[in-house]
Amino acid sequence: MALPRSRYVKEGEEGVFHCYSRCVRRAFLCGYDAATGRDFSHRKKWIEDRLRFLASIFAIDVCAYAIMENHPHTVLRTRPDILASWSNHDVAARWLRLFPQKRNTAPLEQQIQRLAELTERISVLRKRLCSVSWFMAQLNEFIARKANKEDNVKGRFWESRFKCQVLLDEAATASCMVYVDLNPIRAGLASTPENSDFTSIQERIRAWRKKIVESSPDTDTAKSTQPLQQAFAADIPPQCQKGTGLATPEMVPATDFSPGSQSHTDSWLCPIQSDARRRGILQMSETEYFALLDRSGRMIRADKPGFIDASLEPILHRIGAIPEAWNQTVSHFGSAFRLAAGKLSRMREFADRVEKTWFTGLSAARSAFT
Repeated sequence: MALPRSRYVKEGEEGVFHCYSRCVRRAFLCGYDAATGRDFSHRKKWIEDRLRFLASIFAIDVCAYAIMENHPHTVLRTRPDILASWSNHDVAARWLRLFPQKRNTAPLEQQIQRLAELTERISVLRKRLCSVSWFMAQLNEFIARKANKEDNVKGRFWESRFKCQVLLDEAATASCMVYVDLNPIRAGLASTPENSDFTSIQERIRAWRKKIVESSPDTDTAKSTQPLQQAFAADIPPQCQKGTGLATPEMVPATDFSPGSQSHTDSWLCPIQSDARRRGILQMSETEYFALLDRSGRMIRADKPGFIDASLEPILHRIGAIPEAWNQTVSHFGSAFRLAAGKLSRMREFADRVEKTWFTGLSAARSAFT
């Protein structure tokens, strides 16, 4: 029997969630559909643009996403702390941007003021603007209506309500983000992360590269750098390369990666590491995440699966993952965990909270996370 979502997605509580939806009958309605011979790849851009728009409205961080040919993945974090800082005027303005009284028209100040004065209504809207269910509804319904209009049909576009996994700790969040970002590579749609279209990793690499070009390190800094690995060489600007190595945290002044400083990703995505303006999702720098993802991708494609490079261990130990199991964790995250993912102790706490004695993923948690 399915567990009601209200039992584990709590209003007013911060949480991180892996959400995904599949097209009806798993048809390739966001890519090339062999059944109809039509190419719907342009719809991936619709989904990406809609995610960007919703991230500017809701008190929800988009931490990762990957838009596949028949299903999109997202990793979302609710932010009730941000919601609490919004005035009634802020809530009204955001809601009227989401639901304008006249289509394709920005709300007027008098319309915002009129709604802001309705205290009870604002209280309801405030909760909705921090709701994963409302976020996903405004994503999926918008795409379904637009696609059905394009096809001149009625009926379902998505096969069911979106699926939702709770990510209980940083280890689960990091492994799920890597799993999501590597989806196009695993599906054979891309050969490298930087060429993975319609993914958060591509968005982050592009923003990171732009930032590096705009603030390239001085000569002394460049001379003192030492690359950690080969990765993303083709996508890293020449002034950040040494041979064919990855541009690493040492290639950028250390203050750029410390908490409270500006992140390399000045984009709509939640930053990997906290900066002066926004709280990050992981306790690692952006380039450490790039390195983690690149090596994870190489391991998944290697002839000897299970080989773990020693340079992965410091990051994995820090987030509470078991290095020897990392390849298996990020390769089979979607099937290993269902309702929730995290360290075994957190999984047991979650089971007690939702009053269940067992659910899929407990054995995976025991082998994947410390």
